[in-house]
Amino acid sequence: MVSEAVPLGLTGVRRRRQAYWRITGALVLQMLALSFALGGLIQGPTWWFALMLTSAFLLVSGAGLRTIGVHRGLVPVLEVVLAAIVMTVTFGNGTGLLGLIPTPATVQRWGVYLQQAMLSIYQQGTPAESLPEFIFLVVAGACLIAIVLDILAIAIRAPAFTAIGVAAVLVVPGALLGDGLDPIALAASAAAFLWLLRSDVRTRRPGAGRPGAALSVGAAAVVVAMLLSGTAPGFDKGGATSFTAGGISIGGTVTPLIDLGKDLRRPAAVRALTYTTTASAGQYLKLASLDQFTGSVWKHRERDTKRLSDGVAVGPVPGLSDTVKRSKISTTVEIDDMTSRWLPVPAPVQSVKGLNGTWSWDPDDLTLGGINVTTQGQKYTATSLVLAPTADQLKAAGGFVPADIQRDLFLPSNMPAIVGQTALAATAGAVSEYDKAVALQDYFRDNGFVYSTQTPLKQGYDGDGARVIAKFLEVKSGYCVHFASAMALMARSLGIPARVAEGYLPGTSSGGTANSPGTYTVTSDDLHAWPELYFAGVGWVPFEPTVGRGTIPSYTRPNATPDQVAPTSAPGSSAAPKRLVPTDQPNVAGAAGTTPPSPLQPVLSGLGVALLVLAVLLTPAVLRRMRRRARLRRLSESWGGASIVWDELRDTARDLGWSAPDTETPRVFARRIAAAVEGTPGEEAVLRLLDVRERDAFGPPTRAVAVGLADDLQRVIAALEAQAGRGVRLKAALIPVSLLPAGWRSPASVGGPA
Repeated sequence: MVSEAVPLGLTGVRRRRQAYWRITGALVLQMLALSFALGGLIQGPTWWFALMLTSAFLLVSGAGLRTIGVHRGLVPVLEVVLAAIVMTVTFGNGTGLLGLIPTPATVQRWGVYLQQAMLSIYQQGTPAESLPEFIFLVVAGACLIAIVLDILAIAIRAPAFTAIGVAAVLVVPGALLGDGLDPIALAASAAAFLWLLRSDVRTRRPGAGRPGAALSVGAAAVVVAMLLSGTAPGFDKGGATSFTAGGISIGGTVTPLIDLGKDLRRPAAVRALTYTTTASAGQYLKLASLDQFTGSVWKHRERDTKRLSDGVAVGPVPGLSDTVKRSKISTTVEIDDMTSRWLPVPAPVQSVKGLNGTWSWDPDDLTLGGINVTTQGQKYTATSLVLAPTADQLKAAGGFVPADIQRDLFLPSNMPAIVGQTALAATAGAVSEYDKAVALQDYFRDNGFVYSTQTPLKQGYDGDGARVIAKFLEVKSGYCVHFASAMALMARSLGIPARVAEGYLPGTSSGGTANSPGTYTVTSDDLHAWPELYFAGVGWVPFEPTVGRGTIPSYTRPNATPDQVAPTSAPGSSAAPKRLVPTDQPNVAGAAGTTPPSPLQPVLSGLGVALLVLAVLLTPAVLRRMRRRARLRRLSESWGGASIVWDELRDTARDLGWSAPDTETPRVFARRIAAAVEGTPGEEAVLRLLDVRERDAFGPPTRAVAVGLADDLQRVIAALEAQAGRGVRLKAALIPVSLLPAGWRSPASVGGPA
């Protein structure tokens, strides 16, 4: 790329070297913009310095190698060698030859880092801790991105294709960050890309260019991208977090509860699964227990699991004593459009048969997980227990926490004070752990909390971290993730082991009889999270603090009748539950603190986008008109306006499809114009302009006003436009090619060959 269109000899070599460094500088700016977009994935500044130092080293090295004469096709190979040396020195742990050259032991060590990184990605929230394995990924990614961008922009002379690599990198923060991709970061990346293209243009076509117009159009495009991301349907703040397309995916990222929130905000529900059950009512289907709280995210604690065999018993149920009443049910589940590494089943599960692939079960919480297999397309039958503890049993329980449960009391040292203070205020007067748990549940239902999937997203506190929950307790608006996480953290602050369960509400029945309720359909709208608290002798007990969702367990109402039993998602129920609150749709219109979307929003958004696009399309025409007016104004204020006239004539001719090279003399150009407008006032006007132009070239400047240069210029322009026709004039007005650098030629027209 950079060796074309540059003169030979010493001047050409100098320009070529400048071109290498110019494009390399643009690539470094692109990496800087990408680093801004990646902010928030990893804590601290270490990763940023690793990314920028590595990428800048490789890009600058490539430019240096080309400057000293290394063939541009060989430079990427040498960059790969340098990248291998960087990786060996940084992450080889002394296994490299001379500490520089990678050996099989070095590659094996890299594999260990990669395995650790994959495990940490699953276990960590965002921003993740600055672990060595994450820095390994950053440095390796910086090497890969820098080399790919260098190859595309310089080696194969296709800088426009760097947009593919940039977009691939931007997908990462868009998918993992709770707020999605920052629009400012997107704009910075777009601006860096435009500057790269501008640098390439200057390299291919050296000389005096006009960057103002191109940069203005580019800036307008960036503004449109930012406004579009904030106004158009499906592009609200958060990008990917605002709309989840395709099937449901749960547990595949570092933030399973954020996955849940994305699916609840779908514009249209997606059917996840159907099931039939021998129970007299629909069942809560539990996916997993999120029992490890890092301070920024709830996650499933990884531990030793056992292989799940077809129909073989699973259990025992942790913490459950023989005094709790129980019965068995059978549930047949067919997955439609839901992908998860966890299997949805009524809990506590006892056995499963009919699964494809290899599955395991966790003895600590009976979670069923796939080993290199997912739920997609599965059909299976699960046998589960329906448990019915009484309020009296729960009052008598508690006080003793087994050693393996004590970890479920952990709270980070920087836990916001509002969590503990609110828990103490909500449970004032409660004595037993059971009374405190019920008081926490009632606190959310009796103190002005509202259900909303949109308020947390709009006010910037969506998620399940400690700071998010502190904000939720202040605003009192959120969805099941916030209610469940808040109650679990508050329970832990009171000394009650707690965790968050993730799964599905019972769904909607297709009909049936009292003894056979028929087939239940479960959609993305039924995704749910609820807290589970531990009571010695009973085990893990579910509660339902979320306003307007689910069923309040009967054991939280001491005076409840026998048919008012708990949800069947965990130690809980034995008969048809009595709904004490309605199960609403996830997006509750008109809830306090939220504003229902206007039916005109799509129309207004579309109109706004259309106006923005129209403004961008008209930008070249406006800029061209402003340039002409500026030149005419200068003709009325200065001496020696012949050169200004000639610049405007050439630009007008180019806009109308003429060729108007700078190497053409004014006399030849004027004769072509005179021939085209023969017989019109423009013919004599262009000859008068030529006379002034030649006199100014060899004598003192002429005052423009004295000889009527502006009037003659307008006569010639009017004559040229008249003979061009309406279509050509419209094209010249909307797409003025004169804004492009003079080296970019327009197609041939009446004025002669292009």
